[in-house]
Amino acid sequence: MLRFRFTSGLTLGLAVGIPVGALIALMLAPSPPSDPSTVTSLQVQELTRKLEAAQEERERMERQLQQFTTLAEQMTASFNSLETRFKALEEAQRAAAGATPVAQPALPLAGQAAPGSAPAGPKPTAPAAANDPSGAAAAQPPANTNSP
Repeated sequence: MLRFRFTSGLTLGLAVGIPVGALIALMLAPSPPSDPSTVTSLQVQELTRKLEAAQEERERMERQLQQFTTLAEQMTASFNSLETRFKALEEAQRAAAGATPVAQPALPLAGQAAPGSAPAGPKPTAPAAANDPSGAAAAQPPANTNSP
């Protein structure tokens, strides 16, 4: 008995559902245009929409290119400024290196004289005027005490 109820419900559902579903599908589905001018106008509208989208994309790319160009110019100017600063620092270091010796000669071992050095002897003493705070005597070169 349960089988008979199930079969009749299934048959009734299919008998009513299939035609109702077909009617709904036909009502919702767009009908093909019968007039060729309608087809052409739809194609024109679609192409116009695509053209406008392409123009908007082009304008956006042009703005991005302009921003990139501006940024690249700013970076170039900053790089040139840094390059100028580094060159100035390098020149200052070269000038400072030229004023002071870069390498000190090696110290001789005990009991040996350094090659090319004068024989060991009494060291010259600084003149008393070198301690003068006015600096007047400092302009004069010290006397050579090693001369024969």
